[in-house]
Amino acid sequence: MRIRLSIFLCFASLFLTGWGHMGPKVKIGFSIDHTKGREPFLAKLREATEDSHALLILKDAQDDPETQGLQANELIKEGIEVLVVIPCDPAKAGPMVAAAHIGGIKVISLQRLIPDTDLDYFIDFNKEKAGELQAQAMAEKVSKGRYVFFEQEKGDPACSANIQKGRLKALQSFISRGDILISDSKFFDPTAGTESSMENILSKDSNKVDAVLTSDPSLAEGAGEALEKAKLSPKISLAGMGDDLPTCRRIASGTQALTIYEPPHKLAEETAYLAAKLARKATEFDCQFVEIPNGHRLVHAVLLTPMVVNSGNLDSTIIQDKVQKKEDVYGKR
Repeated sequence: MRIRLSIFLCFASLFLTGWGHMGPKVKIGFSIDHTKGREPFLAKLREATEDSHALLILKDAQDDPETQGLQANELIKEGIEVLVVIPCDPAKAGPMVAAAHIGGIKVISLQRLIPDTDLDYFIDFNKEKAGELQAQAMAEKVSKGRYVFFEQEKGDPACSANIQKGRLKALQSFISRGDILISDSKFFDPTAGTESSMENILSKDSNKVDAVLTSDPSLAEGAGEALEKAKLSPKISLAGMGDDLPTCRRIASGTQALTIYEPPHKLAEETAYLAAKLARKATEFDCQFVEIPNGHRLVHAVLLTPMVVNSGNLDSTIIQDKVQKKEDVYGKR
């Protein structure tokens, strides 16, 4: 009798507290900068939140910070138990965090860290690891020669610094042996355009370049166009970051060696898991947290590991994940 009672109480506790996938659904509010281009991520997030027995309430700010602030307040009024945000402008997202905290609601920021606030959690892909994987993969292809880092002059300084740190970590042994020479980072001149900027770099270096590494899809596109125009592709190997259609087409055609891919399902699954646990007032999590500063406090962060994609695994990654369609990548351009 006591054994039966214990089993009953155990299951009753699970039901009432919402642990596992039992109990009433919890409400997760999601304020997103824009939905366009994020369809694979959103589809997986809806699936993962449903699996976590949670209700996802989505608001699309259409890249307007003011609209996003109003929508976040609407979500709070609708009785959400946790707020997930991809901020349109992180510098203007502080009031959303403050408003949620007044209501006793935890806040998770995705991909963009909200500065100078009491932000609770942050989830993104590890940018230092991205840089390390990119450089490591390129060094396996081009183990000797001159490398150029082609970057945005006005990008996210912290993101750029972490990518550079990862690259240098991967290349340090090659640099020490004198096998690889790192050219000073060449910054994109917005007044000239990406293609012209890359042409200027090639001209200045007398085309004595063996590998070009960039962390922005538009820069990779401009660099790729310049290399093709100079008939230096694929002689000069190009690496980028991103999963956009032009990137995939260049990889398929052999004019880009590789890209760093951030699988949307990984971000969605981690977000759904943490959000559902927080909504149920959990205090223990199966997450590998690190602490990163946001200018006000150390924020609990989950930094996911991205992956290298090249022509050999393009189909089994980006295309299989439905980020891009096979017919679009391999069809006529």
